[in-house]
Amino acid sequence: MKKYAAIFVALGAISYGIPGSLFKMARAQGVHDGMLLCLTFLIAWFFFVVASAFLKPAKRNVPDKREKWLVIFSGSSMGFTNTFYLLSLSYVPVAVAAVMMMQSVWLAIIISSVLHRRWPSLLQVFSIGIVLVGTVLATGLFPIHQAVSLIGLSFSFLAALAYALTIQFTGGIGQDLHPLTKARLMSFGALLLIIMIWGHTLFEPQSLIISLKWGGITSVFAMIFPLTSFSYFMPHLAIGIGPIISSLELPSSVIFALFLLAETVSDTQVIGVGLIIIAVIITNLIPVLMYRRKYQTHN
Repeated sequence: MKKYAAIFVALGAISYGIPGSLFKMARAQGVHDGMLLCLTFLIAWFFFVVASAFLKPAKRNVPDKREKWLVIFSGSSMGFTNTFYLLSLSYVPVAVAAVMMMQSVWLAIIISSVLHRRWPSLLQVFSIGIVLVGTVLATGLFPIHQAVSLIGLSFSFLAALAYALTIQFTGGIGQDLHPLTKARLMSFGALLLIIMIWGHTLFEPQSLIISLKWGGITSVFAMIFPLTSFSYFMPHLAIGIGPIISSLELPSSVIFALFLLAETVSDTQVIGVGLIIIAVIITNLIPVLMYRRKYQTHN
């Protein structure tokens, strides 16, 4: 499994870059946002229920009720992330929304610093600076060629904040659980939140067959495949490598938006995307290299 870990984590990250384009394509065929999100998480939850049914009872069940509900609650943050992200796509292109989602890189650093009451390192501050410069270029804020929706930027920023909080508060929850069991509980938590937010829209007139089609497709790329890949293969990667490979989500979003939606991407935006990816690499790779060098020196 370790031999193929990097490949599957990379494929999972690329998969995460596809749903933005799928959301817009589904909307163009008359599928309402609420129905699409509900079906996406419902199908994912059903898949993980069926898959975990083949596990031994000891791996399928969670004896600690408190841990079980913490994992379910942590899954609700995925519901917030997808809700804000989908709302942002009504105002900005997929490429811009994806770039704003990557603000979770520096938001996670800031949240961690506040919670642990310590200043970010110089390397982290430098990385934050690169991300912000890259964001200005990649979202088209400089130079300004067209109007940029502040509402869209705000929604996608809230999606990034929700994702950063997810990373911060759920990383240490349910670590002893089987990946399929944890995925089942988290997708159930996300489904509950999505129904609470979007449930009232499910009765609006729309084609159930078309909605099921797009719900199934988005569920595979947004939940089932990436969540399974990350759960099984991320632990087999060296420390710091996982987040670097995961940054493939950003160029994936841009490329798929380019081909599936014919969105235009300027050279300046490409440079901005490149800067953000460089910041992710710097943040995660340099500390690992420094630790290894220090370890080799002492041994």
